[in-house]
Amino acid sequence: MRPRRRLVGLVVVAAALLLFATQARPALPRVLMVTYSAGYQHDVVRRPTAGGLSTAERVVADLGRRSGGFEVSHVSTRDDLERLTATSVRAHGAILFFTTGELPMVAAVRQAIFQAVRDGGGFVGVHSATDTWYTIAEYRELLGGSFDGHPWHQRARLIVEDRTHPATRHLGDALEINDEIYQFRDWSRPSVHVLLRLDPRSVDVGRGRRPDGDYALAWTKAYGRGRAIYTALGHEPGVWADGRFQAHLLGAIQWALGRS
Repeated sequence: MRPRRRLVGLVVVAAALLLFATQARPALPRVLMVTYSAGYQHDVVRRPTAGGLSTAERVVADLGRRSGGFEVSHVSTRDDLERLTATSVRAHGAILFFTTGELPMVAAVRQAIFQAVRDGGGFVGVHSATDTWYTIAEYRELLGGSFDGHPWHQRARLIVEDRTHPATRHLGDALEINDEIYQFRDWSRPSVHVLLRLDPRSVDVGRGRRPDGDYALAWTKAYGRGRAIYTALGHEPGVWADGRFQAHLLGAIQWALGRS
């Protein structure tokens, strides 16, 4: 009987340790990833099947899993948007938009997003997030600019302005990438902290609209007590497969969560 008691005791101890470890492990922060397209739908956010994930959704979920840093809630359809509540928004440490157009979101939920960031949360805008909610002035204030066309769709050189930020410190002084290159309106350098800018010598800069040739492509912005970060990259599926972009996006998300 003695060996049996010892075995039972070991099982009880092991179960207690497992329970303690489970209880002691803090819950991972959640990222609310919104990929609904009220306007143009990019290939990278188009789901292959009703139950499947898009390229962008898969990459972000995989970044969270591999880093062990966050979990992802996906909002891709109109039904998903309509199920959102102010409470569910507040359950997330950061919100990520890869969206277009005037999102059909009720005012209370929209305001909950802004308030969540103002109260210390994070916001990550990817590519066409600037092609969203033109009629909502508070959104433009949060993001720091609005889409004003894409004069270039080619291989271009990007200059890294901040080589210490988590979203860009792995990129060195510059990188070359083949993607759709945006320009912006309602944007000014003094109102943001620029991370990446276009090297105007790498494109036909005359096709752009800025007389100063200053085309920022990634930046951060303070918003209340929270953090907003935007990257213009991400149109091309090949960019999402690029390890440099994935590290750029992971750094942006971790920074927005306040975990970098």
